[in-house]
Amino acid sequence: MTKFVTGGPDGDLGSNEILLGEEKIVGMVDGSGVLYDPKGLNRDSLLVLCDRRQMVDHFEGKLSDEGFFVGIDETDRVLPNGEIIKSGM
Repeated sequence: MTKFVTGGPDGDLGSNEILLGEEKIVGMVDGSGVLYDPKGLNRDSLLVLCDRRQMVDHFEGKLSDEGFFVGIDETDRVLPNGEIIKSGM
């Protein structure tokens, strides 16, 4: 099973989704932006964010060639598949 989590590792809901779940997390969205990797986000790196109560913009794990982070302040961001995101908001 895969999961896309709404709410970041800096809060109770998002961090509990990571800490208690065993599914492969492919994406998270929080107040800092969107973190996505169809091959799965590195669980150990997500656990570090939970422990530090940091948003996904602090993710230090390696992403696959298809993975990306789009911050809320970004504009005209080109994703790995060529799609253009006009605004990270």
